[in-house]
Amino acid sequence: MVFDTLKNAAQYYSLHEKFEAAFDFIKEAVEKDLAVGKYEIDGKALYASVQEYTPKAPSDGKFEAHRNYIDIQYIISGIETMGDMDMAKAVPKSEYNPEKDVEFYYDNDKAGYCVVEDGEFCIFFPHDVHKPGLAYQGDKGTVRKIVVKVRV
Repeated sequence: MVFDTLKNAAQYYSLHEKFEAAFDFIKEAVEKDLAVGKYEIDGKALYASVQEYTPKAPSDGKFEAHRNYIDIQYIISGIETMGDMDMAKAVPKSEYNPEKDVEFYYDNDKAGYCVVEDGEFCIFFPHDVHKPGLAYQGDKGTVRKIVVKVRV
C-alpha cells in the first residue's frame, strides 16, 4: 500500500505505465468538479468512479482484494479510515468472483489503518487486502472520493 498526497503523485508514475494518466484524471476531475458516476479513461485498462457517501462503521466494512486491478483511492473532500493487510495474513471469507474481480476476507487484528483526508490517496495493489470507506472516529460526514482502477 502507498499513502501520500496528490502533490507527490509524480513520484509513483514509474510503478505502472498507466499511473501518470490515472493521476492526470484525478487532477482534472477535481479541477472540473466531475459529477458522481463512472468514467472511462482508457477502456478496461484504466477507468474511474467518482463517489459520494457516508462512511460506515468499521464493523460494517469488508476487507477485499482484487487480482486484475490496482485501486487508487483519492479523497476529494471529507475524511475516512482505510484498512490494509498483506495477503499472506488474510483469511478468505468468500471465493474469488472473476466477474467483479473481488474476493472478501475476514477481519484480522494484524490489519493496519490509516486516516485519509482531502488531497490524500492510497494505492492498493493486488497483494493489499483493503477495507475502505470507514468512518473516522464515528464521523458520519459525507466523503467525496475518486477510485481509479488500473489493470495489472
